[in-house]
Amino acid sequence: MSSAELSWGRLYYEDAGSGTPLLLISGLNGLARPWTGIVPALATQFRAITHDHRGLGASDGWDGPYSVEQMAGDVLALMDHLHINRAHIVGHSLGGAVAQALAVEHPERVAGLVIYASWCGPEPYFCRVMNMRREMLTGLGVEAFVRSGPIGIYPPDWIARNDAALSAGFNASCAAFPGTDVMLRRIDACLAHDRRASIGQIAAPTLVLGLQDDMSTPSHCSAEIAALISHSQLKLLPYGGHNAHLVVPRLIQQAISEFLLGLSVKC
Repeated sequence: MSSAELSWGRLYYEDAGSGTPLLLISGLNGLARPWTGIVPALATQFRAITHDHRGLGASDGWDGPYSVEQMAGDVLALMDHLHINRAHIVGHSLGGAVAQALAVEHPERVAGLVIYASWCGPEPYFCRVMNMRREMLTGLGVEAFVRSGPIGIYPPDWIARNDAALSAGFNASCAAFPGTDVMLRRIDACLAHDRRASIGQIAAPTLVLGLQDDMSTPSHCSAEIAALISHSQLKLLPYGGHNAHLVVPRLIQQAISEFLLGLSVKC
């Protein structure tokens, strides 16, 4: 296990491969683990770095509020710990919001950018999704929240095919849940994120990657981001749902690699 000693505590991270550094930032669950399906392939082309967000997984606990900007600060601190001046950044969902903050506020640290299954500001459908999750958690509790979690995250046919595995992992998922208060504070950070006024300042070459069947951050959210970043590329894949890197990992890894390897910028 590797960890960086930051001002608030220890941040757990995983570091694989060599060459151009590539940081992958997770979404609401905030763990390094969901990237394991694509890290081995990425690590043949980049130095692939993932981490558990503060207060989650193997990182130290955190009792304070969360914000997208705070999470971006933790990524910068991790880069400093690893003596990385500039890197490619890939952010999924909430991690995509963090990537936006990094690219706007610290352009000198971002070489290439992939904003994946994310959003750039309050949007009616997205707010309904997040508030539904909040109400599920506070009204019905952790078990109902975890049991219903795959709905809207994975394609319906994928859930049907993987129902036995999801059921077998239910107790472990409940045991690993970070706690109601932590999750509510992270949902608050999602709802507070709004970069519409500044996202157009992003200078890094940018791929906006979305899924046409994403029911959490629908493809129109990706299209809005791409419209606001004038030099960006928009790529919408037809199938995979919100967590497409777990459903069609090879396609997500290829989209990331092809874009970043095609850039002329250097880290």
